[in-house]
Amino acid sequence: MARILIVDDEVHVIGALRRLLRREGFTIEAALNGEEALQKLATFQADVVISDFRMRGMSGLELLGKVLDRAPTTVRVLISGHADLSSSSGQPGGVISHFISKPWDDARLVADVRALLGSKGSAPPGP
Repeated sequence: MARILIVDDEVHVIGALRRLLRREGFTIEAALNGEEALQKLATFQADVVISDFRMRGMSGLELLGKVLDRAPTTVRVLISGHADLSSSSGQPGGVISHFISKPWDDARLVADVRALLGSKGSAPPGP
């Protein structure tokens, strides 16, 4: 099953995403900021990084740019209730794989993650 790193400076957002994605069978790690996320990625090989856009220190867009440099095959998802990517300095181009608005729809978020993962996002075989 796919491995997902959730990065958000709001603990309740991490908790909600962790519960949702674990229920779907994904392996989850979490980080409260970009620096912590980069440290976790040194030992946790994520298939997907879901990052908030606005965080103290490193923004989600900056973090996903670093993820792209270090692990170009990792799916990079930006999630925010505030982000206007068209007005951000510099276009995100290929830095993000997908954008999800907050508040998100659980079923849509899971479907989007599975679609982005392709065969890695498939459910584990039944008993």
